[in-house]
Amino acid sequence: MKFLLRTQIVALLITFCWIVYLIVLAFLDQPDRALRYINTFVFGLALLLAVIYFVISRYLLGRKWSAFIPVLIPYLFLYKPIFEGVLLKLTNEYYGSTIKFLSISTGTVHLLAAMIGIGFGIFFTRPQMKH
Repeated sequence: MKFLLRTQIVALLITFCWIVYLIVLAFLDQPDRALRYINTFVFGLALLLAVIYFVISRYLLGRKWSAFIPVLIPYLFLYKPIFEGVLLKLTNEYYGSTIKFLSISTGTVHLLAAMIGIGFGIFFTRPQMKH
């Protein structure tokens, strides 16, 4: 039960980071802001999130490869659509269309960052010694 709770906490943290990622990119994707640098921001934020996911998975999941699927499946099919729908309802039409476009265009980059961060976090965790 503790293992399942930890995987769901990690999935919720990844979803929350995804929403913040979309909000930051939607804010920067304005004609008078950093529009020419948006690709740099997409990959830079994805790299930052991969490092955050590495730290989260290292400390919350440990060296349990069986946690990989229980984190990604609820994230993709449950939490991400729900949180994204709530975000789209909270924003106005202009930001909503920008967020929808960014969600579609950067979704694979974020998913890859999450997979790499979680995978490396699990891989580089020391095995727990039994006393």
